Amino acid sequence: MPPLLPARTAISPVAGTAADYTYGVEEEYQLVDLASGALASRAAEVRRVDWSGEFTAEFQETMLEVGTHPCKSSRELRADLARLRFQVATGAAAEGLRIVPAGLHPFSRWEGHRRTEDARYQELERAFGRIARDVHTFGMHVHVALPEQVDRVAVQNAVRPWLPHLLALSASSPYFEGEDTGFDSFRTVLSRRWPTAGVPPRFADAAEFWRLSAMLVEGGVVRDKHTLYWSMRVHPVYPTVEIRVMDACPGLDDAVTVASLCRSVVAAAAEDRLPPAPGTQLSVALEHELLRVNEWSAARNGLDATMLGFGDAPEPLRASLDRLVEAVAPVAATLGHERLADEVARIVTLGNPAARMRAAAADGAGLSELVAWLVGEGALGTGLDRRGGQRGTRGVHP
Repeated sequence: MPPLLPARTAISPVAGTAADYTYGVEEEYQLVDLASGALASRAAEVRRVDWSGEFTAEFQETMLEVGTHPCKSSRELRADLARLRFQVATGAAAEGLRIVPAGLHPFSRWEGHRRTEDARYQELERAFGRIARDVHTFGMHVHVALPEQVDRVAVQNAVRPWLPHLLALSASSPYFEGEDTGFDSFRTVLSRRWPTAGVPPRFADAAEFWRLSAMLVEGGVVRDKHTLYWSMRVHPVYPTVEIRVMDACPGLDDAVTVASLCRSVVAAAAEDRLPPAPGTQLSVALEHELLRVNEWSAARNGLDATMLGFGDAPEPLRASLDRLVEAVAPVAATLGHERLADEVARIVTLGNPAARMRAAAADGAGLSELVAWLVGEGALGTGLDRRGGQRGTRGVHP
């Protein structure tokens, strides 16, 4: 295979420190009824009992979002995420509800639920109709700060090929409307209905990125620069890149591991230390098609996906993931993630969340029991439940 095509926007390598590459996580939680496990449109009630002011409304009343502070270490991130999960779970419990961090609800449909009463969300519903009305998808977004002199668009170009690997590790949405979809992340399929979704384009420079953003807003395709829903984006306000491809992770440890891998990959890109990735000597359009198909494959098959363009022949995602983790290990160590390879290996060995959800459903009595299992997973290590694992799959409401 010919040499892989380098990014059109060159990266001037920058050696940063943990303080240069702070990171933070946004998690979206499902609100579920204690008795039935079904989605509940009661976010406004939970927000009213929020003493912290950290519960954020989202488009639907079935969801709440939280965001950590900028963190310098995985230990700091884990503590902040545990704190936020504890607070939201406590607020939900006060209203007879539980929270579930997972990409989709296993069986509830969209009908009968309420949109959040907000002018912005009302405008989005007018603009996008049914797509907006039935969006009950729950993700995890990771922001990574970069040194001021680093070109964020160049970093985004370099990170794009590795988004499927991050999705495969986090995939937690195999069930939708009561059936196994055959996908590890059916949330990804639903999210692709938005006009800006999936792998972002390769941009020649920052000016081209902002030019396209302005055209999309001026043309009414998106409401504003905040509604660019690509799997990764240069954030329009914060000095970060934001990786948005992941499903919400049921397990706290998984969330921290995937977020720390995101941070390490972004820092390695800034230091020009990522391994070669799809591109070859093809047009930018064909390169983009390879990346688009790879993301779909990761959504379909998770860690068992096959990646195109990483070598002379199709390559198992697990193999390219191994190369990625090995390549970013020196950077990860400087960021304090010395055990990152072991933590990624733990997910690969146990199976991603989708695989564990299927196992839990097979062991339980149905999808209502699976919701109970997901509630239990979300509580582990938060203070609500300090154990490292659940006792079983049945009746796990904490």
